[in-house]
Amino acid sequence: MAAPPAKPLCEVRVYSRRHRYAGTLDVLGHWQGSPALLDYKTGSPRDVACDLQTAGYMGALLEMTANGDAPEALTFEPLTHTYRLNGTILPSVTQILQRAGLIDFSSVPGAILQAAKDRGSAVHQALHYYNEGDLDAAFTTDFPQYAGYLSAWVRFLDESGFEFATAMDVAAITHIKRFAIQLRKDGSYRTEPYEKASDFAEFVALRQAQAIVERRRGAWVDAAEVA
Repeated sequence: MAAPPAKPLCEVRVYSRRHRYAGTLDVLGHWQGSPALLDYKTGSPRDVACDLQTAGYMGALLEMTANGDAPEALTFEPLTHTYRLNGTILPSVTQILQRAGLIDFSSVPGAILQAAKDRGSAVHQALHYYNEGDLDAAFTTDFPQYAGYLSAWVRFLDESGFEFATAMDVAAITHIKRFAIQLRKDGSYRTEPYEKASDFAEFVALRQAQAIVERRRGAWVDAAEVA
C-alpha cells in the first residue's frame, strides 16, 4: 500500500528556549530558489509589524532545527491564546510586539476591530484547510464575504510557483526568506519581502527588554492578553 502524501507545513508552532517566546507561522515552503516563510494577511502587514513578526518565527524555527527541539514540547490553548513549553507559559511573538507598542489598535472602534479579527481568523482557518485539501466546498457560498481572500491565495499559488515544504524538509533548512502575502477581498494579492538581517536582532532586543521587566516584577507577563 502506498504511503499517504506528506502534509504541507502550515500553522507550524515554533518556540525559542534561548529567548523564551513562541508563536505559530502560517506556511513554510520553497520559493524563488530558497526555503520561504510566508505569513498571509487580510489587512496591511505593516499594521502588525510583519517584518519583525516573521523574523521572530524564523529565529525560533532555525533554533529548533539547530538544537533538534521537538515541536511536541510546546502546547497551545486557543481560548486564552496561551503557549506553554514543558508547562511554562511563554509570551507569543504577537504579544511581544503588542507590548512594545508596534501593534496598537486602541484607536480603532471596537466593532471594526472585532470584524477584522473575525475575518482574519476565518480566512486563516479556511486557508489551512485548503492547503491540506480538506476545505469544505460550501465555504465560498456559506461565507461569501471571505471568498475573495481565498481566491487571492489560490491565485498566488497558481501564479507564483510556490511549493509547500513537508516535515521531512525542515531538518535541512539553514536559512529562510520571509514574505507577507496580503490577500484582498477582490481576489488580488500583494507580496512584501523582508530582507533586513537586522529584523531578528530588533525583535530579540524587544524580547530582552520585556524579559528584564518580567524578571524585576517577579512574574511572567499576563498570558491572558489578546494576541
